[in-house]
Parts: sequence; C-alpha cells; structure tokens
Amino acid sequence: MAEASMISVFNSKIGTFNEAVAAGDIDAICEVGAEMLHMAMEQCSNPNVSTTTKDAYRKQCSVVISHLVRYAKQPPLSVACSSDGEGGVDPYYSERKWFSDEVPKLNFTNIIGVQEVKDAFMVDVVAPLRPEFQTVYHKFRGNQLGTQILLYGPPGTGKTHIVKCLAGALNCKIAVVQTSEVLASVVGVAEKNMRDIFAQAAELDRCIIFLDEIDSICSDRSSDDSRHTKSILTTMLTCMDGFMKTQKPNQLRIIVAATNLPWKLDPALKRGGRFETQIYVPLPDADAREKFVALDLAHLPHAPDVTVEYLAQRLEGYAGADIRAIMKQIANEPLRREILNIMKKGREQGEMITLADCDKVIKYYINGVTNEMLLRFKAYDMGISYEELLLRLKRSK
Repeated sequence: MAEASMISVFNSKIGTFNEAVAAGDIDAICEVGAEMLHMAMEQCSNPNVSTTTKDAYRKQCSVVISHLVRYAKQPPLSVACSSDGEGGVDPYYSERKWFSDEVPKLNFTNIIGVQEVKDAFMVDVVAPLRPEFQTVYHKFRGNQLGTQILLYGPPGTGKTHIVKCLAGALNCKIAVVQTSEVLASVVGVAEKNMRDIFAQAAELDRCIIFLDEIDSICSDRSSDDSRHTKSILTTMLTCMDGFMKTQKPNQLRIIVAATNLPWKLDPALKRGGRFETQIYVPLPDADAREKFVALDLAHLPHAPDVTVEYLAQRLEGYAGADIRAIMKQIANEPLRREILNIMKKGREQGEMITLADCDKVIKYYINGVTNEMLLRFKAYDMGISYEELLLRLKRSK
C-alpha cells in the first residue's frame, strides 16, 4: 500500500482510538492501540517511507503507549462505580462545583432578535410564575409546567446566552454543563458526574441545569454512535425523572438542553414528561443582523459607504457568533495598515474600514452554517427524514 494510503488508514485509526479513550472503552483502546503500534512498526522499518512520516508515526505511538500503560496500571475494581455510588474511592474521579455562585446579571432584553424564542420561554416558563398570567395559564394547562426544554438550531445562534438570560430573568443559579466535561476516559466517572450535577441542584431552591451539546451523550441508543454512552444516557434520564418528581412548594427547577443535531437524539429524551417542549433557535433575521453589526460598527472608524444596512444584507445566512467574528476580522484590516504606517512612516494615516475590507473578509470567511444543515432542520421540523425532504424538493422542481 502507498505511503499516502497508509497514512490515511492510520489517521482513521487515530480517530477511533481517541473515541475509545473518551468513552473509557478499555477493550477498544487495547485492540485499536495494538493495531496502530503494529502498523507503525511496519512503516518505520520500510526504507521507502519518508523520515518525516516515520517521526509522525513515532510521536503518535508514544501517545498510544502512554494510554496502554495507564490502563495496565489501573486498579480493576476501583474504576467502575456502582449504580448506587458504593464501591470505595475512585482515584480517577474528582468532585467539582457545577453551579455558578452568582445569578447572571442578564435578562431577555440582552437577547438580540429571536422574538419567537423569547415568546416561547414566556409561555412555557415565565407565565406560570407570574401572578398576572397564572389564571389563564392554569385554564389551558392546569399544573403542567414547561420546565424541561430542548433548544435546537444552527451553531452560533446564542443558545447558551439565551439560557443565561433566562436564569437572570428568573433569579436562578445556573449550571452550564458542557457535556464534554461530563464524559471521562474511565468507565463510571461520567455517570458519577451526571449524578453530582443533579445532587447539587437538589440543594437549591431556584436553579437551571443547562446541558449543552447534549447529542454527545444522548444519541439514539439504536445507533452505533451510542455504544459508549448508553449508560450515561440511562443515568441522566433516571436523574431527570427523580429530580422533577421531588419538587417542593416554591421551588423552581428547570432543565434546558441544547443541540445542533436534534435528529440524532434518543427518542426517550423527547417523550412526554421529558424534553417535550422543543424550541428552534433560528439564524438572525435582517433586524437582528443590523443590531449585531451596529454593536461593533458604531465604535469603529469606517468609510461613509460602509453602512449597517449594507453589512447586514451581506451577512444573511450567518449566525450571530459568526457576525461578531466577521466584524472583528474586518476591524483588523485597517488596524494592520495603521500599525504598518506607524512602523514605516512614524505616525497614523487615518485608516478606516472600507467596502474592500468588508468584501475581502466576507469572501474568505467560512460560514459554519451550510445549506445542507438548514435543510436538515427543516426536515426535522416537518417530522420527515433528510432524504425524504430531498426527494420532495426534487419532485417539486
């Protein structure tokens, strides 16, 4: 096999090995690690393989060996924790504080655009807590509270910021949990982390648990992607059920999850009593894009033809986070010129943002939101597969 082909195969094994390490799958770590070491030894003994490639093999093998040594020394009985938390002290687990000390100093006025999202939060979360809404709320929903909510939408649309604003509006402490922080390379530790989050929440009268990128631990249990996370998902669902059933008077308990891939979630996560309230967070509309642009442009020197309206129109299809990143890169263009002016001429030359600067940055900026991604969200909202949507679109042409 050619050197390039071998490198491609080896790189794919690196990905598989890293997934096994993240999931704590010792069998897969040993199996794939051994394959990688054998392949590297063969390639390093091949005189036709370049020195640079051999060095890359050796470097990666040192990583593999370090993991294999680690698991070889690992005490077999103390790694996995039992479902009831017994079994001694786990040397690979360290308790952490998941909730913030302070309530975020934010509210719904700090959210740009997405009025439909704010309206949904008002109906499902805020209304039953406000005296002026309680009569009409109970008329239509009784005692049912929309306190387990799934936010989904393209990356960069501000899902985390929205939940922080909700916490501030409701005067709640919040645990912003990146699910990558829950996952661990040792079997059982992720489950312990999940139980800790809910145990700490149970000590608070008003709190929000926010589980970001929940698809990484809650993918469909029938898929191959979930073979390392089934136990974590089961633990989380058990914790959620117990957490919501033990509410006391005047307590406010809210669980919000966010994902960019809602179609990958396990169906059990979205059934009644769990994340049955689903809210789509869209890309910013024209008014929202103008507000994003104005936040930065108002404080930057720019040519008269560089207007908020012009940039907002050019940035259609970009998420709020991407718009802020683009504006920063646009500002870097005249900044770079002015620094060079000072270096070469000893003084500033009055550089400012030009249309050419804007067009250059936007042209080369890679948009994280693709048309395919938007079509997948459309298919999800319609309750059909992505492939079925493509067929319908093809037939309609």
